[in-house]
Amino acid sequence: MKTELICVGTELLSGKLNTNACFVGEQLSSIGLDLSFVTTVGDSPADMRVAVATALGRSQIIILTGGLGPTFDDLTREAVAAALGRPLVVNAHALASIKEFFSKRAVAMPNINEVQAQVIEGAVLLPNPAGTAPGQMIDYQKAKIFLLPGPPREMQAMFDASVFPLLKKYETRIKKTFTLHIFGMGESLVDEKIRSVIEAERAMEADTVSFTILAHQMVVDIRASVTHRDEMIVDEIMRTLKHEFYEILGDAIYGENDDSLESVVGSLLGKHHATLSLAESCTGGLVAHRITNVAGSSLYFKQGVIAYANDAKQTLLGVNAATIEKFGAVSAETAREMALGARKIAASDYAISLTGIAGPTGGTQEKPAGLVYIGIVGPAFEKVAAHRFIGNRLEIRERAANMALDMLRRELMHAAPRAGAKRSTHG
Repeated sequence: MKTELICVGTELLSGKLNTNACFVGEQLSSIGLDLSFVTTVGDSPADMRVAVATALGRSQIIILTGGLGPTFDDLTREAVAAALGRPLVVNAHALASIKEFFSKRAVAMPNINEVQAQVIEGAVLLPNPAGTAPGQMIDYQKAKIFLLPGPPREMQAMFDASVFPLLKKYETRIKKTFTLHIFGMGESLVDEKIRSVIEAERAMEADTVSFTILAHQMVVDIRASVTHRDEMIVDEIMRTLKHEFYEILGDAIYGENDDSLESVVGSLLGKHHATLSLAESCTGGLVAHRITNVAGSSLYFKQGVIAYANDAKQTLLGVNAATIEKFGAVSAETAREMALGARKIAASDYAISLTGIAGPTGGTQEKPAGLVYIGIVGPAFEKVAAHRFIGNRLEIRERAANMALDMLRRELMHAAPRAGAKRSTHG
């Protein structure tokens, strides 16, 4: 059975990232319905009609995303209706739902939104739990057609609630995937270390297991997918693979699937009943931003100080003026005093400092762009490390933040558990 996705939107042809294709492809793949075709088409009714007609000639499941809004360029309803030779009709239930959406928010509904209540004759409405545009499902000849909204939040909610349950009956095999996140090893080194496992599994389970490896900002992801009709076999292969990867890569694996460095660090701080403070210069609050993106971070994160200028390092963190004068703002000595100052003023268990040259200007032969000193202090240790990162300004800052979080992660992994430490209660 061939499954096809048509993504509507001129913006998708002009550089906007198409996250809907990634989501739909991944969801369908989990039940053995791999996408055969993905078409991106602009907001042209004629082009949309061609795309739909082409899909009807080769696919049995056709999913369209986008173009269900109320504005002049939202033309998917009209184009699909024309391609199927069916009229559009106003659905009273859809119109009532749209009016209720605005009423609950105490906002007057613009008249233009009434167009979203038009549905293709014979279509089944798919409720939109996150917006105004209802989805539609149409049975046409041997094909099942789904019209879904374009905004990812709305599309994903509708897909999960209304589309996925309907497609589950076409499930031909079970597919499960896991991703391992590695820090501290380059992509080629990771590949070299795990190559024997991959080759052995491919030899034994040629059509059952697939692997991908991806590097980004010093993080390497290994993704393994296992497909089989028997779920017990899938689970057993996944357990074996995970065990082998952990045996080979050890502490370099910092998490799985949706884990991030900041969420893992947060879990470890919680486990140790410990608190954290930050002193950031070149990263400009990026580490604090990532830490506080994690729900529940108020239990362990106390405060962050952005001390960009030299006088700010002195007045806010207590860095000695003589230290900066002698060694410079970008130095191990300054990073150490920044971390000690952050820990002291916040009364936290741990503190991280970052000071460096994010570039592209400001570097010298002795201290080039990309040089970052990262300091970490804890209950019984002080540590400062110099790192030279490559990339543009944003990449250097992101890599420095990743390195700082991983340094703390490794310290916490090997620290003895602490009981009864005070926790932060703000946030």
